[in-house]
Amino acid sequence: MNAIEFTPLSFLKARLLKEPVYRKDQEDWELMRIHRDQISHYFQQIGLEFVFDETEGFAFLRQLEIEGIDRIPRLTHRRQLTYQATLLLVCLREEYCRFDTSSPDATRFTKTEGELQDLVSAFLAETTNQVRDLSRVTSAIQKLVDLRFLQKISEDPDTYEVKPIIKAKLGPGQLEEIKTRLKTYAEANSNQET
Repeated sequence: MNAIEFTPLSFLKARLLKEPVYRKDQEDWELMRIHRDQISHYFQQIGLEFVFDETEGFAFLRQLEIEGIDRIPRLTHRRQLTYQATLLLVCLREEYCRFDTSSPDATRFTKTEGELQDLVSAFLAETTNQVRDLSRVTSAIQKLVDLRFLQKISEDPDTYEVKPIIKAKLGPGQLEEIKTRLKTYAEANSNQET
């Protein structure tokens, strides 16, 4: 059997299947800049769109959606988020927009765990089981870490960086649609929670 040698581009493509890549990863970033069209074409053949945002400094893959085409290969799954995780995602998206406009020179947007909990708690109905409510919010935070919207800061384990990719993955139209669904869900379930 012939020995197979994998190029740095092969490792970059595999990485993109697992996670976003940021400008701070200089070697991979430069490789993406040079081979942007080739990477885009490669992933398009398997039903994925290569999103490369040079201005914001991130790149990621998302499911290709083409109007009028029913059969598209699917490698990614839509993930159903809990009400609390969706609410946190929407709140963080709006907070990131405020951060972007009020602090244009800042490089990192961070929130402590307490601040993240407060963001969501303001929109949740009060119940008699605060331990359960806090646990649900903590699970929502962890879910957004798993989805790479949040990243724990190693110097301060109680603080998270809100990744700029949140803007690209949750556009204004999608944000409004989710807010409408959240409002409907909250109204329907307001009498059921105790």
